Amino acid sequence: MAQQRSSSRQGGAAAGRGRGGDRPGGRSSLESISAPYNFVPLAETVYCPDWGELVSHDLPFRDGVSGELAFRITAASPLLVGGEQQTASESAPGRVDPFRLPDGRYGIPGSSLKGMLRAVMEVAGFGRMRMVDDVRPGLRDISTSYVKAAYTDRVRDKVKTGFLRISADSVIEITPCSMARLDHRAAEPYLKCKMPVFPSGKSVAEKYGIWRQHCSRQRTDPDQLSFSIEGNQATTLGQGTSVGMPVFTGQISDSTRPKGKRWDFVFYDERTGERFTVNPLDWSDFLAIHGDGEAEGGKRSNLPWPGYWRERCRAGQRVPVFYVPDGDRVRIGLAYMPKLAGDFSVHDMIRHVHAEHLPDVAKAYAPDLAELIFGTVGGEETPALRGRVSIESALAEGEPKPQAEAATILNGPKPSYFPNYLSQRIKDEKGQIETKTYATYLSTAEHPKPTVRGFKRYPARPDGMVAIQVLSEQQKQSNKVQVVLNPLPKGTQFKGRVVFHNLRPVELGALLWTITWGGRKDLRHGLGMGKPFGFGQVQLELDHDRCTLLPNDPAAGLKGFDEATVQSFRDEFSTHMQSVVAGWKGTPQVSNLLAMADPAAAERFCSAERELRHLRLDPAARVNEFIDAKKAGLALLDYAQATGMQMGSAHPAGGSPAGGQGWPAWLQETVAQLAGEHNAPEQDVLRGKALAERWSILEDASVKAEVLIAIQAFWSERGWWDAPPGKSSKKARQIYGGDG
Repeated sequence: MAQQRSSSRQGGAAAGRGRGGDRPGGRSSLESISAPYNFVPLAETVYCPDWGELVSHDLPFRDGVSGELAFRITAASPLLVGGEQQTASESAPGRVDPFRLPDGRYGIPGSSLKGMLRAVMEVAGFGRMRMVDDVRPGLRDISTSYVKAAYTDRVRDKVKTGFLRISADSVIEITPCSMARLDHRAAEPYLKCKMPVFPSGKSVAEKYGIWRQHCSRQRTDPDQLSFSIEGNQATTLGQGTSVGMPVFTGQISDSTRPKGKRWDFVFYDERTGERFTVNPLDWSDFLAIHGDGEAEGGKRSNLPWPGYWRERCRAGQRVPVFYVPDGDRVRIGLAYMPKLAGDFSVHDMIRHVHAEHLPDVAKAYAPDLAELIFGTVGGEETPALRGRVSIESALAEGEPKPQAEAATILNGPKPSYFPNYLSQRIKDEKGQIETKTYATYLSTAEHPKPTVRGFKRYPARPDGMVAIQVLSEQQKQSNKVQVVLNPLPKGTQFKGRVVFHNLRPVELGALLWTITWGGRKDLRHGLGMGKPFGFGQVQLELDHDRCTLLPNDPAAGLKGFDEATVQSFRDEFSTHMQSVVAGWKGTPQVSNLLAMADPAAAERFCSAERELRHLRLDPAARVNEFIDAKKAGLALLDYAQATGMQMGSAHPAGGSPAGGQGWPAWLQETVAQLAGEHNAPEQDVLRGKALAERWSILEDASVKAEVLIAIQAFWSERGWWDAPPGKSSKKARQIYGGDG
């Protein structure tokens, strides 16, 4: 049974500090970001094999092979590939049981295994990152100077008010209006109610319910409030000459507290002559960032849109909105500081890395290696391609018994948390950003084209770090947020089979490299639910005696399938990738992929300040590490760099930039020499003009090319290649190639 993570272990070094503790000047005492996941950086190149157009089930490759790969899977930690599930209710937590076949035996669906292997091959084969939802996250953040400017520059003195409505012909319209501030302390005597009129923590729906109850007792119209105007404030409620609609937002309210939120709004004086339509993109952004998909099916949401305004809007009623005109677009919100839809969608930020990651209707589509082998469904922009690999369901051996875990919660990481999900320029081993502001979903002078971090993966971990998340006292109060996981125990074994058809040797090598991690038996795949707790770590081993290999060319004859044969195919793949991606084995992509499959690396990643866990959010204990991290200007560290497993890492554990394993010898020697000559840090040498000048006179073309690849990778990880930091770096960039 997996051990529950204790409160001290869950909270790490910050657990005993209450709120995380603020240093003087508003800086948080949180020293590094913890997360159970990390990212394989998105490559600036996409590899599409040149034989892609020749792939067929009917016309065999002369060098092609077919056959079967028999394998055994061993669960290296509790394993839960979800089967029967029960939804949580008020009376009981949810429950997830392991997958069973119709005859009752436990197993792993072939589709789950195929997805697991495909995810590895997409990275190792430098494939596309295209199976990603194209959302446009919103931003409303004034928690810290590291992000505040990006938001406030967009809204300061620019927020306008109006009434949104769906017209008879289903057109979304906004009618501008004026706005006055409504003081709760003025509303209380008007309603003849006790203070506070709105207790703390009330949702928009609850606030309107309270308001209507009071108005009903006073026999006044809850939607029509007369008032006078003094400056921008509504006064003499119920007696003035102006008439408007009270507008309540969802922030915490309690007018009795010294710093309690006591101001809401009155919207009045509609200007029908200024009415305008909302384009579909702006409307779609509004719905996405305000939770339109939540609380369907009769459930009540606490969010303003799904919890209150959506139903009224659909009924043709007016919805008071705050909006910010932005060129030919309009950003719409439900609060005075509205949540702004990002300038870029996720797909936009993938294209900022390399446009070839996503299909382009103007170009012929070339499949990447994973698509050629596993197939692709296709769509409007991509052709369908039948896979040449199929995987049967793997069956459990013996009669394993699921183990019952204590109730926990399954946190869903939010891609809107930009310190983790967007590429940030990091300057030290703690994760401190080196820029004045974070890269967010809004374009700024410092971050004109933000990029996504890459492929998300959950690092493997040793037994002592496998633990479900302990519920906080607040979470224990509600069964509806809890779930009981019933995984199969560590050590459970399964047998399965991969059937392949007409693969070229390099393709079979890619499949074998993916299954066996290039022959490394210490590495693990990730499968099923509970990966944030360390569940689902599995090891695959080929059963050579049950594998078969049939060449397409009869003259080649049948071959055995021993370890030497397997290694020869893996070498075929590795050599091929080295030829198409220089330094393939040492790239940030392969380094991170392998590091996150290595349970031993987790111990190097974790420290007193950093763990493989979600950041803590516990309002009852006044703990919010998500905000603490942003106050401290922290970002999630690159996993391979943090564990010292990145070849050429900028700050490997216990190492130095030029001392990282995998640097070309010339680069190591020259950086060390220049650092000594100029009494400068090696990182400064790596981004400076002196190194570029030494590189420019290198006579060995192969060494020169190898060094340039290493330098470009180092620069690109930090965002320097497109935006060199300083005059020396700009001159160096010109020497390496480009305007910089």
